Amino acid sequence: MAGTVLGWAIARGVGAVVNHDVSAHLLVALAVVALLAGACAGGPPETLEAEALPPPFTYVAVGASETVGIGADDPATESWPSVFYRTALPRSATLVNVGVSGVTVREALDQELQAALAEEPRLVTVWLNVNDLLRQVPVEHYERDLATLVGALRRGGATEVLVANTPPVGDLPLVRACLPGGSGCLLPFRLPSSELIAQRVDAFNAAISRVAEAQGAVVVDLHASSGGRIDDALVADDGFHPSTEGHRRVAAAFADALGSLPSAAELRSATADGAAG
Repeated sequence: MAGTVLGWAIARGVGAVVNHDVSAHLLVALAVVALLAGACAGGPPETLEAEALPPPFTYVAVGASETVGIGADDPATESWPSVFYRTALPRSATLVNVGVSGVTVREALDQELQAALAEEPRLVTVWLNVNDLLRQVPVEHYERDLATLVGALRRGGATEVLVANTPPVGDLPLVRACLPGGSGCLLPFRLPSSELIAQRVDAFNAAISRVAEAQGAVVVDLHASSGGRIDDALVADDGFHPSTEGHRRVAAAFADALGSLPSAAELRSATADGAAG
């Protein structure tokens, strides 16, 4: 099911838990029922499916409009965090999406960090760079704020953090329209040349790599996974956000990065193959 709490979304999958203490009692009760049923039937008790699942944990998605699901046909179910959660994580996991459209990293520190930490997550994903880049936030300010955010989310190593880098946003139709010589710009500001945009993408991605290495996080290389170019089929009709297929591709990139974590065996679904669908 899905709902909203304090402006952010919570999604629960089949087998996921809302309250860990209540779920523990529920699993014990189910086990007792199975044992009694097996005893009455005169045969060995059947193994509960839940026993094969890893312990319950919470996954929190931190980000902006892409993380909210803008651009997908059904943001509630087809946002990339929802697809990643559904295809890469076990059914014992719970998704909490605290994404807020339009935020920069600095704004996420104020609007998302405390909500994320309150969940005591085992896994967090972060995709926050496009708004900072297009608003021309200085790279050094962005790097400082991202380091603060990721460092806090790591909770001293208790939380695994996957951090996306910046795709080649200069290919987006909305961005091209706002470059010098472009027409029909819908942003409240014009952008520098495509060459400068590409240079800023590289500078932001270098900063993201430095932060991830310093904080013990893992980079999700959206730039490389795009092949250096964003296909129009992966862009929504607004010319800016991922389409439904684009969200699936992003989820697949996060699933691939998840597999590189030392704790991947504890966090991945037994049936996950890195392909979101």
